[in-house]
Amino acid sequence: MRAPLPPLIDLEAFEAAARHGSFVAAAAELHLTPSAVSHRVKSLERHLGVPLFTRMARRIELTDHGRAYMPSVRKAFEELSAATSGMFGWSQPHRRLTVRVPISYAVSTVAPRLHEFRALHPGIEVRMVSAIWADTMATDDIDIDVRYGTGSWPGHQSELLHTESVSAIWSPALEAEHGPITDPAQLADLPRVHILGQEDPWAATTGTGPVTSVDTSLAAMAMVAATPCSTVMLTRFAADGLAAGRFVTAPGCTVPATESHWVVAPADRGERGPDAQHFVDWLRSNATAAAPPRG
Repeated sequence: MRAPLPPLIDLEAFEAAARHGSFVAAAAELHLTPSAVSHRVKSLERHLGVPLFTRMARRIELTDHGRAYMPSVRKAFEELSAATSGMFGWSQPHRRLTVRVPISYAVSTVAPRLHEFRALHPGIEVRMVSAIWADTMATDDIDIDVRYGTGSWPGHQSELLHTESVSAIWSPALEAEHGPITDPAQLADLPRVHILGQEDPWAATTGTGPVTSVDTSLAAMAMVAATPCSTVMLTRFAADGLAAGRFVTAPGCTVPATESHWVVAPADRGERGPDAQHFVDWLRSNATAAAPPRG
């Protein structure tokens, strides 16, 4: 029976760090943070039961075990590369970013404009995953983690990405049936969609209108676009629909939200890599603000 192999990503980090003599240089090659490379090397050392590097203040050196292991690891990667190239052809390696975002933010804010980022940075491949799968990915495999909340997550550092507002929005068909709506209070007695977990500054305690509850802003937007009803949601998510006339709002129907979107990372992670910083800067500059309410 073949002995169990260490994870390939750990071997890759070791090979690059040994070749460069630096976690920082290895991180630049692999498009990871130095902290992520260090964590992967430590994972390999735990698997093997021996140290592979001697870590000093500003440099690293291979231990005797590391020097003995390195030729075999390098040869294995070279043979794997040659076999892959020979069978499937050579292709330019991509610089990959793994970005984890809430599903409604991904679909309404990032995905429709991602082609703009690709045009600005054609060498960066973006792999976007939903926060629904948060527990299935190791933190070190995520380059950018966008979360919605107060900015406080134990064991993590948070950097504000966007402040947010919430808006009452409704379908043109609702006004066609019930006349112009100028005050959110008018919506209390009309059909409404409630998004679970979404704050509602105009929550009606005495409204008589039927209420449907959904668990995503995407579902609420689909319902408002298709039927005579209203909802309260993040203005950012509704912006394109407001601009296109699929949704309607009015002055006085938008207020600041109590929570925001943040870029989150483990507290012990070092500086963000340059590709990841490009993406965060792009999110800040290109995420659409709310369309002006109807005057």
